[in-house]
Amino acid sequence: MTETWGNAGDHDPGSRRMVETIRARTRAYGGYPRHDGDTLDLLALKIETSHWRRVTARRLLSMAEAGTMDAATLAGALLELKLFLFEEERSRLATVLRDPEALGRVQAQMGIRHPEAPDHHLLAGPDTDLKIEVNRASPWPFQRWKEMRAFGEHEFTAGGVRYRGLEMAPGDMILANANLDGNFVFSSLPDPKGLFSHAAVFVILEEEGRRYPAVVETYERGVRAIPLSIFLNPRYVAYAEIYRHRGVTSDHHSGLAQAAMRVVRETRGYNFHSCDPARDYISCTSLGRILMEDVGLPPVEPRSGVVDPGILRTLDFIDYRGLDPFFAPVDYLLNPDFRFVGFVDNNQVHRVVAREVVEAVFRERVARGTLGHRRLPLPYYLNLWAIGQVRRGTTVGRVISRFAGFDAESLPKGPDPTIAIIPPAERELTRAVRRVLPYVEERLEGLEELDFLAFLRDPEVRETAARRLGMAWL
Repeated sequence: MTETWGNAGDHDPGSRRMVETIRARTRAYGGYPRHDGDTLDLLALKIETSHWRRVTARRLLSMAEAGTMDAATLAGALLELKLFLFEEERSRLATVLRDPEALGRVQAQMGIRHPEAPDHHLLAGPDTDLKIEVNRASPWPFQRWKEMRAFGEHEFTAGGVRYRGLEMAPGDMILANANLDGNFVFSSLPDPKGLFSHAAVFVILEEEGRRYPAVVETYERGVRAIPLSIFLNPRYVAYAEIYRHRGVTSDHHSGLAQAAMRVVRETRGYNFHSCDPARDYISCTSLGRILMEDVGLPPVEPRSGVVDPGILRTLDFIDYRGLDPFFAPVDYLLNPDFRFVGFVDNNQVHRVVAREVVEAVFRERVARGTLGHRRLPLPYYLNLWAIGQVRRGTTVGRVISRFAGFDAESLPKGPDPTIAIIPPAERELTRAVRRVLPYVEERLEGLEELDFLAFLRDPEVRETAARRLGMAWL
């Protein structure tokens, strides 16, 4: 943060204490031990801190509206808080923060350009959204979106790019709560407890002398590169954290970009085996490991595993065996070769909490290990039949491929029963999260401090989630 904003005067001790508290809590979260800590405790701290940011942002706006905080201190406090504000809150902000330069700087940190503050437009990044969806195919490969010069409009630094309140460097791992509400069918099953369902890698791609900050990630049909501004958009992720390998230097940056594009070109599809040494099919976590190895860094070792006997019985029924080691996104966080760089909080803590509550109930059901004793949902059997047709290349399979977008090569690598159960499971989990969300919002509204573990273990919360989660077959 610059010196221009954020130093409350002696006449305003309440405002000064607010800014000091924000700085202290942000430092405390960044300094929490990750490599040898309890991941469930870290998850609780992550969510509780995100809830606190939401409460604090509202308090800051109220103080400014009441005249008990001056505009300069408000701007500085929000820059320290690093929380995305939605339209209603930004409207309130614009009413009390009338200096276009200050408002432009605060909005730029959210990735939003203020028309009257062009000096901050590069810091805000591109103002174009391609509507690419998490894990879904899109008509926007790098070779197409690079033609839109806006995606090169960033504030570059000597070693990377300054964006969303962070200085990011090529090779940074982005661990994310992506906005696909049912996307935790498998990330909920290993131990230790995960904090994120998705992992991706930041690189800077270069074409014809222009640089494009990009995120390389797996999706339903393989690996792709999408604009950094799209990936960190509130529509795409609810929350993300950045972790940097201690061995990555500027000497690796161009090699990382080349390795990333090679993986994009050569990957045929998604891999359900997270530690498969083959490279034709890749999981989101193995992607980071592969890119690090390609520039000469030591292998990134997995640290997670599926160990619960009931979960193993359930997975055995859908032919998903030989999981260990299970390379999960949290394994980057636990690895001492990686250090915490910062976070992107898109102000969706209620949505994250709703997912965690549903995930806990879902995991309990999977751990019963009784899947084989009940009939699986009809979509599972239809999917299993369709996958078989596509793999065999039958006439019917070719018709299915035309409509579904998958052929025998781009189908994920993994047991067919496992692949067949994912779509109906994700649909039911998504529906449950969206049904639980209003309840979570009501319970958390007005709560100054959140005790996440107490909330998660509250019998009423668990019962509410259990009623809203269908899955009679599980």
